Amino acid sequence: MVSACAHRPPPLDKDEIYFETKIKQDGTKLFAFSIPSMKQPDGGKGGRGRGSRSQEGGGRGGRSGQKDREGAAEQSSDNSDRMAKQLYVSLDEKLDETGYCQTGFIEIDTHQTEDRLHLLGECNETASDLDRLDFSAR
Repeated sequence: MVSACAHRPPPLDKDEIYFETKIKQDGTKLFAFSIPSMKQPDGGKGGRGRGSRSQEGGGRGGRSGQKDREGAAEQSSDNSDRMAKQLYVSLDEKLDETGYCQTGFIEIDTHQTEDRLHLLGECNETASDLDRLDFSAR
């Protein structure tokens, strides 16, 4: 159990979190949310992937190259899972803090850029008059 805590990311600073709301004329409540992506423990070598993959296996053959790739893919998958979990945990905290989506949301898009994870969502409920006052200036 102790090892599970060792991989737990530190809480994000509030200034690292991006949260923007938009209420459309018809009352649709949209939001954009992003957090910084976690750094790779190997100094970032596994994060980019594209360049290193194209060079793998050149002169090497057989199983050792395959095992290296499988290990890297497994580590990348684990890291992606941790990043996704951090994204959703941080989003839930932000929505609780702001009260923006009271009845949940629909995930429209999730993607990763070089240094951030992004989520675009739409709240299940339409905007109330109070929502229009509270969130129009954000």
